[in-house]
Amino acid sequence: MKVIKVSGKKILAGFGILLLLAVSAGCSEAEKLSWERLKATHYRMVTGKSLQEVKAVSAQQGHAAPEGQVDKQQAGEGAKGEAASQQKVTVALYFADQNGDNLISEKREIDMQQGLARATVQELINGPRTKGLSKTMPDGTKLNDINIEEGLCTVDLSKEFRDNHWGGSSGELLTVYSLVDTLTQFSTIERVEVLVEGQKIDTLAGHMDMSAPVYRNSDIIKSEK
Repeated sequence: MKVIKVSGKKILAGFGILLLLAVSAGCSEAEKLSWERLKATHYRMVTGKSLQEVKAVSAQQGHAAPEGQVDKQQAGEGAKGEAASQQKVTVALYFADQNGDNLISEKREIDMQQGLARATVQELINGPRTKGLSKTMPDGTKLNDINIEEGLCTVDLSKEFRDNHWGGSSGELLTVYSLVDTLTQFSTIERVEVLVEGQKIDTLAGHMDMSAPVYRNSDIIKSEK
């Protein structure tokens, strides 16, 4: 299991999710599920794509396949996906506080499903349910694609993400880190690269450098709810 450092503390990320995956894979005993198979199942659950599919795309584009990829697709994936959808998982979504100075975590229960990271970003786009929290994603923003490779999550958003942003240095920071901190709760994600309509961007609103992948910022999180 991968251990990540967040603000000087070591946390064991994704353990509960991996246990659910072991159950949804049909194993009566978790130790019967090989580590390589577990990683492949976890990848599919987070991104909604099999490692075999990503390997094929990577080969066409001249890129290396992600770590932990398997050479053949596991049998019965449809049944596994159906079993997983009956499970629930609680994710953290980061929204702006009332003053627009910090992020606050809103815990939300969603279906355990293939493409968990995609579903979580969509919940972030949908906005907060908790009174006193404000949305961080601009109106009309759509998630075009999401991929994870060797700890790097590449998120492709629609043009509305940039065109409809309200501007300001604080607003830009809250938007970017709400997305990054929401995604880095998953153990397979260490940093996030944001694309707009498939293209790299230097900045969102002129205040923050986004030409390189962005790492988690726990200092901007005010409290947990």
